[in-house]
Amino acid sequence: MKFEINFDHMPAYVLIRTEGETSVRDFDALLTTLVESPRWITGTDQIVDHRKIEIDNHPSNEAQEIEDIVKSHNEKLGNGRCAFIVKDNLGFGLIRMYELIGGGNINIKVGIFHSINEAVEWLKQ
Repeated sequence: MKFEINFDHMPAYVLIRTEGETSVRDFDALLTTLVESPRWITGTDQIVDHRKIEIDNHPSNEAQEIEDIVKSHNEKLGNGRCAFIVKDNLGFGLIRMYELIGGGNINIKVGIFHSINEAVEWLKQ
């Protein structure tokens, strides 16, 4: 998976864009890169744009593995809000599954949207 982390909107939020095929290891690399950046501030809200990610071939048990990875970075992530942007119902369902198995306990609040504008408006509230 390719990812881009954009800190230009700090301190309001960090924008993360993902693209391509993914693996659990990719999510660990993304979070490590995020929290180890000198520009990262613990607890910053995040917008994660997953519209270009390929998630069709992932077994459901990977949601638990991803949750474990997020938990391993929890102290440095802090408890900021996380707005996920997805392209379709499959992406929406996977984020809801992540939230239900405990992801909602990692971020203070999780939102799921279909556009960046919706996500930004939600974070402004």
